Amino acid sequence: MSLAVRGLWKRFRLRPERGKARTLEHWALRDLDFTVAQGGALGIIGANGSGKSTLLQIVAGVLQPTQGRVETTGRCVAILNPTAGFHPDLTGRANVQMLGALHGFGKKDTAARMDAIVDFSGLDQYIDQPLRTYSAGMMIRLGFSTAAHLEPDLLVVDEVLSAGDLAFQRRSAGRARHLREQGTTLLISTHALGDLATICDRLMLLEHGQIRGEGSAEEVVATYMQRVDAEGGRILPGAPLVAGVRPTAPTNDMVIRSVTINGRLNPDVVETGCGAPLVIDIEYEAMEPVDDAVFRAQFFRNDGLFVHGNNTARAGLEVGVLQGRGVARVSWPAFGLLAGDYYVSLGIWPDEYRSYTTGEAYDHRPSACILRVGADRSAGAGVASFPCTWDVEPG
Repeated sequence: MSLAVRGLWKRFRLRPERGKARTLEHWALRDLDFTVAQGGALGIIGANGSGKSTLLQIVAGVLQPTQGRVETTGRCVAILNPTAGFHPDLTGRANVQMLGALHGFGKKDTAARMDAIVDFSGLDQYIDQPLRTYSAGMMIRLGFSTAAHLEPDLLVVDEVLSAGDLAFQRRSAGRARHLREQGTTLLISTHALGDLATICDRLMLLEHGQIRGEGSAEEVVATYMQRVDAEGGRILPGAPLVAGVRPTAPTNDMVIRSVTINGRLNPDVVETGCGAPLVIDIEYEAMEPVDDAVFRAQFFRNDGLFVHGNNTARAGLEVGVLQGRGVARVSWPAFGLLAGDYYVSLGIWPDEYRSYTTGEAYDHRPSACILRVGADRSAGAGVASFPCTWDVEPG
């Protein structure tokens, strides 16, 4: 079976917010056009929300397109989620029989494949137990094993190859390659990029419902990773602080009056480069004498990862008794975070450790501004830069 997708669009209508009469629209797919020849294998990659699952559901016939068409012939078998087509009160064996019937197999045909399905799944001890007693991983194993033995002309797989334990992932990838060798056409979406590269002859990159790259695994994965590096850490000004930073209850015995970062007063966004100097001035005011103040600067990635922090206590600075207005300055001669956007969290705390459990601060700005760091590839990968040298000696 070959697969042809022609001018495919998919729109979802979203419920309006309370008090708003206008229905919102979201275009999950925009003008997709591609083909997969019989025995070919196309891997779909992209970030969450890029339209991968919507595309696979339309190809499998679960969703209808808003515009365009999908052309297929023969038997299409899809594995879109762990429980698709299953009944929780039936045994694993009965569910296999039911799935076989749904795809046009008689009882004898399904029974002839039962031993191979059970053996591949590794669920022989549980196959006669109700499905409600299965874990999600066990259901994935049963679903893939069944689908892979129903002689599909087109096999559509959404994320299953990256689920389950490592041994089953490897068996699943091997089975997918075997099916392709037998002439089955494959359409696969998974975050396991290594498996896609070994199974598929081409990959397609989706971004916001549009095709942004198509070609060999090496070409498309390189495009994808470059986009992740460039855009994956972006934070929009005014975005709320990510989950994971515990709320605080400022006492306001001391307050932060202003923040200056690299000479900019109360900025929303500050741009700098990896390895460039970074200077933060915190102008404070103590209403009454305070003898235990700790000034703290922290940096969080957009997914909540705490990537760096320092404070006056760790720096060995005893600030003494503070009253009235003053300025606390922290300087990095060569700031080492790599390219990306980071929340800058600034605060004044009554001590270094107790405040972590009580959440009680004198004052706290959990997202004082966004620090946008730029870096070229030579600075490295990850979140931090450590200058190094390489030397390779031929053998």
